[in-house]
Amino acid sequence: MKTKIKYIIVLVGLLSMNACNDLLDLKPITEELETNYYKNDSECFQGLVSTYDVLQWGALNTPGTGAGSIPFEWISEIMGDRCYAGGDNATDAATMEHFNRGTLDGDLVNVRSLWRKYYSGIYRANLLLEKLPDAKFDKESNRERYAAEAKFLRAYFYFDLVRLFGNIPLITKTLSSSEYSQAQAAPEAVYGQIATDLQDAISVLSPYKELPSAELGRVTKSAAQGLLMRVWLYYTGYYGQSQLGGVSLQNILDISEELINYSGHKLLPDYGDLFSPLNKNNTESVFEIQFSEKSYQGWDNNNREVADGNLSVLLWSMRLNPGDKSKYADGWSFAPISKAYYAIFSDVDTRKAASFVVPKSEGINYKPGYQDSGIFPRKWAALKEFQTNKGDVRVNYPYNNPVLRFSDILLMASELNLKSGGDPGKALNYYKKVRERAMGASANVTSVNLDLLYTERDLEFACEGIRYWDLMRRGIDYAKQHIDESDPNGIYVQRFNYEAKGLLPIPTSEIINSKYKLKQNPGYL
Repeated sequence: MKTKIKYIIVLVGLLSMNACNDLLDLKPITEELETNYYKNDSECFQGLVSTYDVLQWGALNTPGTGAGSIPFEWISEIMGDRCYAGGDNATDAATMEHFNRGTLDGDLVNVRSLWRKYYSGIYRANLLLEKLPDAKFDKESNRERYAAEAKFLRAYFYFDLVRLFGNIPLITKTLSSSEYSQAQAAPEAVYGQIATDLQDAISVLSPYKELPSAELGRVTKSAAQGLLMRVWLYYTGYYGQSQLGGVSLQNILDISEELINYSGHKLLPDYGDLFSPLNKNNTESVFEIQFSEKSYQGWDNNNREVADGNLSVLLWSMRLNPGDKSKYADGWSFAPISKAYYAIFSDVDTRKAASFVVPKSEGINYKPGYQDSGIFPRKWAALKEFQTNKGDVRVNYPYNNPVLRFSDILLMASELNLKSGGDPGKALNYYKKVRERAMGASANVTSVNLDLLYTERDLEFACEGIRYWDLMRRGIDYAKQHIDESDPNGIYVQRFNYEAKGLLPIPTSEIINSKYKLKQNPGYL
C-alpha cells in the first residue's frame, strides 16, 4: 500500500514569515501520495514546513494509550531538581509523578508519545532529503537551503531523543516494511550523525544578521552553530569524551567566536523582554520554536498535534478560583517551583521578578494544587490578553519558545574557554556580560569558575528545560546528589534513577514491534 501524506499544513504559525507576524498560509496536503509529491520548489517547501511543525507538538495521540503531554522543557524541569510534578491532586496525570520520582516504565503514554514525536520529525526530514534531488527547482540555492534546514531539524530531533533515551536506532532514510525492525545504535554514532548534520547546515546557511525580517523563525547558520555548541558540551560531559566526532575543542571554540562576533545576535538590555508574545524572534533568540493562536483547534485527544499553541502555558500556569479578577488566565498547576530554588535568587537580580509569579504577593485568587509551593513561572504564565476568541484557548496560546538564546551562547563559550587550551580572559568577559545584565552595578564580577558558571546558568534559564541536562553532563553522581530530595510527609519527594543513568525507558510497544531487536535500558529490566 502506498503511504499517504497527511500533514495538513494549514498549521499556521509554523514559521513567522514577516516582521508583522503574518503567518504561513499553505494549501493543505490531504490525500497526496508520496510518490506523486515533492515535484517542485513549492511542494518541497511544504514538506519542509511539515518538518518544522513537529517542533510544536506538545501532546500527541499514541494508538492504544490516548494523548500524552510532552513539552520538552516542561518534562525536563519535572525530571530535574527545581520543580515538582504538581497538578490538581496526587492522581491528576499521575505519570508526571513518575517523571519526578524516577519510577517510569515503558508502558507510560508520555514515554511513548515522546518517542513517537521525535521519530515522526526524523521521518519527515529523511523523506524530504530523499525527494529533494529529483525535484524541479528554478533556484538551486533553495534546494540546498531546504536540505540544510532539514538536516538541522533532524539533528535537533535526534539530540532531544538521544538525551532522553540514550540508546536509540539511527535512521537516516525512509524504511521499507522489511526494515522496520531496527536495532539500537551506539550513542557515539548518533551524536556523530548530529554533528555531521549540523556541520552540513553551517556550511550552507546564512548567519542571523543576513536573514530577511520576513523569514524570522527559520533556521540560520547561527542556530546550527549554537546547537552544535550545546551538543558538543553535552556529549563530552555526559560521556566523558574530549571531542565530538571530528569536532575538537579548538573547532568548537572557533565556532563560538564566529557566532558571538559575527552573527548579529546580542543580549537584550532588559531580561523581562525576552518571553513576551509581543517580542517574538528578538535579537537575543538564536533559535525559537514558533507557536500561534490561529489554528483555532479544540481539545482533540485523537489529533492533538494539529493545535499550534504552546501547551506549556496551560500546563504550567496556576489554577484560579472562580471570581479571580487578575490579568491571569486559568492553568493546570503542573510543575510547581520549589521554594528552595526561588530563595537562591537575590532580590536585586532582575531575573527573579521576570521568571516567577508568586500569586499571594499579587493578590491572585488561586487554588493550591498538589505539591503547591505558591510559585509559578512567569515566562509561561497564561495571560488573558493572549487568549484566542476561537477554538479552545487551552491549546492555542501564542507564546514562542526561545530554546537557544544568546546568553546561553555566551555562557557556553565561557565554559569552553575555561577548558585547557581556552582563553580565561574571554571566559570571564562572557560570564560578566550575562551577570551584569541581570544584576547591574551589584554584579561585582572579578572571577569565574565552573561552579559560578553553573550557578549562573541555573539563574539565567529558570523553567527553560536546561537545568536537568546541565546536571546530567556533570555526571550522574552529581545529578543524583542535586535531585534527590526527601520529605517526611512523602509529598515533596524527588528521585534520580541512578541505575538508568537518568535516561527514560524504551517504550515496551517499540521493543515488541522491533521483534525484540530493541533492548530495554538498564534500570528498567
